[in-house]
Amino acid sequence: MCSQISWFISLLLALTGFGSTTTFSVDIPAGSSVNVSDVIDPSFCGFAFEEASFVRYAQDDNGDANTFSINLIKAVTSRTGGDPIIRLGGTSPDYGRYLPGQEEPALPVAEQDNYQNIGYTTIGPSYWNLAQNFPGAKYMVQVPLATTNISETIAWAQSAVEGIGIDNIHSIQPGNEADLYSADFTGEGGVVLGPPEYQGYLSNESYVGNWTEYADAVLGAVDLPEGRFFTAFDVSTHFGDVVQEEAYILDVETCFNLGIDNKSIIKEVSHHYYQQNAGTADDLAAGLMDTSVTYNHLDQFKRQISWLKDNRPEIPFILNEVGNSLDATNSYEFQARLGSALWQVDFYLYSMAIGIARINYQQIMHAGYDLWLPVASAGYDAQVFSNFYSQPFVADFIGSSNKTQVAKLDISGSNPPANVAVYGAYEDSVAKRIAITNLNYWNKTSSGTDRPSVTLDLSVPDGVESVEVYHLNSPLGAGAAADNITYAGSQWTYESLGEEVQNVSADTENITVSDGVASVTVQHSEAVLVWL
Repeated sequence: MCSQISWFISLLLALTGFGSTTTFSVDIPAGSSVNVSDVIDPSFCGFAFEEASFVRYAQDDNGDANTFSINLIKAVTSRTGGDPIIRLGGTSPDYGRYLPGQEEPALPVAEQDNYQNIGYTTIGPSYWNLAQNFPGAKYMVQVPLATTNISETIAWAQSAVEGIGIDNIHSIQPGNEADLYSADFTGEGGVVLGPPEYQGYLSNESYVGNWTEYADAVLGAVDLPEGRFFTAFDVSTHFGDVVQEEAYILDVETCFNLGIDNKSIIKEVSHHYYQQNAGTADDLAAGLMDTSVTYNHLDQFKRQISWLKDNRPEIPFILNEVGNSLDATNSYEFQARLGSALWQVDFYLYSMAIGIARINYQQIMHAGYDLWLPVASAGYDAQVFSNFYSQPFVADFIGSSNKTQVAKLDISGSNPPANVAVYGAYEDSVAKRIAITNLNYWNKTSSGTDRPSVTLDLSVPDGVESVEVYHLNSPLGAGAAADNITYAGSQWTYESLGEEVQNVSADTENITVSDGVASVTVQHSEAVLVWL
């Protein structure tokens, strides 16, 4: 109790404005006057699980449905009314095998201290029964494309349809990151995963040839609905100087011109996204909290998004595997801190604004960027990680009207603050919610200064007399772990089995509008959601 009181006092002191404050203005025009997105899918906040890891997320140590995971997913999707979209995939199942006689759902069992067992993962028929543990969920089922044994792909698809039920399958996905197939790829323990048993390097032409052959084989063997039921591309992430190449790897326009969708079966085009390779606490500011890095990387997708909108408007562009960084080992001081959660909020909001239709955030038992650890494993307690706090924030921003369109709004002046962004959520062309992210780095134990802040004078729509402000924050700043973070005053914990614990902090504000302006202060390393 004493620690909670001291934390609350620290938070109040921070909110009263200690540290430097700079004021800027933001006009909030009608939706008809800004470049708004298409209507946002209420299932925008989706989930993805590496194949073997899903076993631990879906069931507890007693083999029962994992209530902790169920409640955390519900805490997100209940805010928008969307179905949970869950992707089951990754590199390990692309090189995995289906064994109809295997009793266990998946082998080897994924744990917190082991890496993906690429080349050794096997699943049995009971694997698909785990899908029943998440009522209402729709599944994106990845089937192998890396294997040269097409009967393996058919077996995965057939068993998934039988075990999950066709009404609960969102799409079938042949292959994962096919742009990384090579002649000398090795998995765990040096197992060779190149030809002849697996595909080698694929060009645009050979990718289209293989993908259509495997999709045709599934269509011929499995009773699927007519029309668009397949996800295509699933291109990997690139880093550094080669980020620019992402706009042309397994090129969307080229592959469509080569006939990848001649049978009109592609439901969505997918890419993957990781911000960078993981770092240390010292890398948090430059690695995740520099918005120019995020925007420059995401902007590579504009080319594909624009082409699809102009030429195949019925096919959305999605990111169906996302994490803050790639690393074979956990680096929680970088991957699981408030700064990472703030990156995730801004990443999702900017993605919506540029036309990305949905995001599936990746979960792997060993990954430091996970939203939560579902069971105690390898000496780590089951717990919620900081990154989860981005999800209810983004879901609240989207809302439940099924009308929301998003626009990135300008901050007035010739020298707007770096790493501060403003986004509007519009319904019927009227602004309903404003999100403000301040990714400027401040950490209580290392910054050596009082916490700076930015005040934004929001010119709100006529008739708005007051606004309510939710804070995603910690008095400890960017380096805070989940146990010191709140969103809208709430926390989610394993002790509450993923149920929302309200009134942990009392930082929600009601601000009176004066002369059409609401003045909202956002501290460094904080995000706020303003309800108009």
